[in-house]
Amino acid sequence: MRTTAFAIIRAAAVAAGLPEAAVLHAPDKDGPDLPKRRVEVSYLPEQYRRTGRPVGKRPTAGSEDTHRTLRREIHSVRLPVRAAIRADDDAWLRAFAAAFCAALPKRATDETGNAVRVAVDKAEYGGFTRRMVEVFKKRSKTFFVTFTGMTTRDSEIPLIRDVTITPNYREIDNGQQENH
Repeated sequence: MRTTAFAIIRAAAVAAGLPEAAVLHAPDKDGPDLPKRRVEVSYLPEQYRRTGRPVGKRPTAGSEDTHRTLRREIHSVRLPVRAAIRADDDAWLRAFAAAFCAALPKRATDETGNAVRVAVDKAEYGGFTRRMVEVFKKRSKTFFVTFTGMTTRDSEIPLIRDVTITPNYREIDNGQQENH
């Protein structure tokens, strides 16, 4: 789920105008070798909830006439992610944050083909001070994005190909039939 979330955030940042190399996992310390304008991604704890509901049915590859593959959701997985946009320019930060939020998709798919919902929960600003003279400007806007996906299991189900109905009855003395 983390690789899917990082890929979605990177694609949204690139679509908003940031180079792909400027999207990175949150570093331990801020340093001069980091880009001034960047997106730092950090993950919060995943939350699992057991569901067990069926999500899809399709013909089994190779035996389409005899079997179907049933996909069942085992867990619903919720992954909150912090996407912190760091910048040194207020106007660029406002424009990029709006474009980044608009570029995030509502739905996507993970590496196994399962649907993933993407939702921005909230945003926090940081680095805005009231001082008149600032030597090093550090502005940030942190988006809290929730990715909701699932873990699934596939199982093959044989199709009922032939049904033979065998009536089971006996005759009664008065000419009527009795069914069992």
